[in-house]
Amino acid sequence: MALLEIQGLRTYFKTQEGTLQAVDGIDFNLDKGQALGLAGESGCGKTTAALSIMKLLPANGYIAGGKINFMGQDMARVTGDKLRAIRWRDISIIFQGAMNALNPVKRVGEQIIEPIILHEKVDEEVALKRVKELFEMVGINPSRIREYPHEFSGGMRQRVMIAMALACKPRLVIADEPTTALDVMIQAQIIALLKSLQKDLDLAMIVISHDLSVLAETCDVLAIMYAGKIVERAPAGEVFYDPHHPYTRGLIAAFPNIHGEKKMPASIAGNPPNLINPTKGCRFYDRCFMKQDICKTKEPPLVEIKPGHWAACNFVPPMKG
Repeated sequence: MALLEIQGLRTYFKTQEGTLQAVDGIDFNLDKGQALGLAGESGCGKTTAALSIMKLLPANGYIAGGKINFMGQDMARVTGDKLRAIRWRDISIIFQGAMNALNPVKRVGEQIIEPIILHEKVDEEVALKRVKELFEMVGINPSRIREYPHEFSGGMRQRVMIAMALACKPRLVIADEPTTALDVMIQAQIIALLKSLQKDLDLAMIVISHDLSVLAETCDVLAIMYAGKIVERAPAGEVFYDPHHPYTRGLIAAFPNIHGEKKMPASIAGNPPNLINPTKGCRFYDRCFMKQDICKTKEPPLVEIKPGHWAACNFVPPMKG
């Protein structure tokens, strides 16, 4: 059994204009020690899908259907104390924007000690020792344990968030845009750190990013999301070197190639559809260079086109046999 099995997950938001179908029927599995990358434009549903796993949705968000099977239990139906016990101990998250995620008036060490004491029922001395070990693990001098968030650089604050996510030795870590707002050199350090921690601790990870290079460096499998749906899912290398969905091709074409011809990267014309009233056919129709009349009415299913490689396009033939 996979560590995490997502089946037909639908997560909606109630708005004044109507019900927004942010995630509309997605499936994927995640094994122990495996890293999955969720990619796509802003608003495609990748963060909503990940937050649904921990049930950290805002007040107007709700899981409208599907299953989130984590370690044999359906997270979509777990509530109360049982849910609080799972968060941080079994599933943790590295939030986007470390400065906003950390409490500015509490010392960083105190913020990591708190979940350890809460979930593991240990005294403060044991928790403090763990925090010092975590600081060393993520490359922070343990002597800085009593400093405040504003005394750390952006990269160091992100390392603090990683240490906090690992505090209770979870089985699954969700990293939501872990390198956003960091300069290129610091991004490279954070990526290398995540890779080594995942390998050393045998962590399962879900990494959310619009930056395909980050996902290529950190993930085993990539799932490309568009308008609330997964349109392609495959091993990371295959997504880059053998993309099949027109949207995936567009994303890769829009990514600068420092070794290629010096020119402006291509862009995907148009905008994603309105998910309050999405189109009946292919949601990528208006922006697709391969579109035909059938795409207006026929929604393409996600089909396996070769072992381990899935795509949702009316013109991508499924694997034979």
